[in-house]
Amino acid sequence: MEIFIPAIISAATSLTVVIVTYVMTSRREARLKEQQERERVNQEYLNPLRLYLVENYFRLREILTRVQEGNGRCAWLLYVEHARDLSSQSAEWFNGEGAYLISSSYLTACLFCYMSKVRQDFPYLRLADQDDTKLFTLMLKVNLGFLKELSIFYVTQPSIGNDLYLRQENRLLTYREFCQVLQDPEKRVWFDRLLAYYLETGQGQHLERVEQALAAILELTNFLDQVVGGGSSIKDRLEAEGIRAL
Repeated sequence: MEIFIPAIISAATSLTVVIVTYVMTSRREARLKEQQERERVNQEYLNPLRLYLVENYFRLREILTRVQEGNGRCAWLLYVEHARDLSSQSAEWFNGEGAYLISSSYLTACLFCYMSKVRQDFPYLRLADQDDTKLFTLMLKVNLGFLKELSIFYVTQPSIGNDLYLRQENRLLTYREFCQVLQDPEKRVWFDRLLAYYLETGQGQHLERVEQALAAILELTNFLDQVVGGGSSIKDRLEAEGIRAL
């Protein structure tokens, strides 16, 4: 019996080493897989969302400044009176005097697109439970900022975002392609509320909704900065532009 004891101990030790090694390897692989999944979510969803939040924050803030300095009007947005006027504009107009209005609308459509993507693909996103809840709550605040005063209707916002995204090619419409869509009256009509938002803002109407959208964008961006990491997006952008933060 004494002969078998060392063998049993050796076998038990070997088995223990195998089990411990397997557990440690499995945990390491699980952590690596989780890290890779987080990087994928950041790259495919959260970083693009953060980018267009910053772009919209900067553009809306700039428009408010122009309205304040322009006696209650932002002339750069007012080269047409109505969204329907775009159908008769040439390509040169979209790349010239109309560029500020159309690019502002385009940036907001891009933002709606990525907020819609996050909602649609939510089952595939792996965030902490608390982060999930807060992300959706803060996105809703942004939606409400653009909805206020019967502006861009809640159900219209994701529709605008979806129309901007080419799923088969896995990309957004380019600015040029967006302009071509707006030249088609039947397609443009689905963007009319978005265009009206900027035309009304350019006329100095309902500026409080712009302020609300800015506050919501800032709050969501700060949250994403914490989740994704990599600095303070809006602060860094404002400093790069040489603009004092609000």
